[in-house]
Amino acid sequence: MHELTLLETSYLAGLGLLSLVLPLMMSFRGPQDAATKRSCMRTVWVGLALLTFAALVVRLSAPFAPYAAAFGLASCIACVFVVLRRQFRAASTT
Repeated sequence: MHELTLLETSYLAGLGLLSLVLPLMMSFRGPQDAATKRSCMRTVWVGLALLTFAALVVRLSAPFAPYAAAFGLASCIACVFVVLRRQFRAASTT
């Protein structure tokens, strides 16, 4: 392991803030249907696992830190879109 630079610390802080997006979204406006909620929670856990992986890469490897941060951002955005799409489908069928 190496000491983190200011840029790498900001990557980790940004990934930490992004890790709050999915759980907060599920708690504020989660679906009421049990099957849809279970499916959305799986997506939330996948998103958090991908962000954790990206944070570990940022922490352990300085040359790959920008790429890991970009991967973490992309995975969080993709999981948010998946959850939102499922919520809109569930809302439109009821």
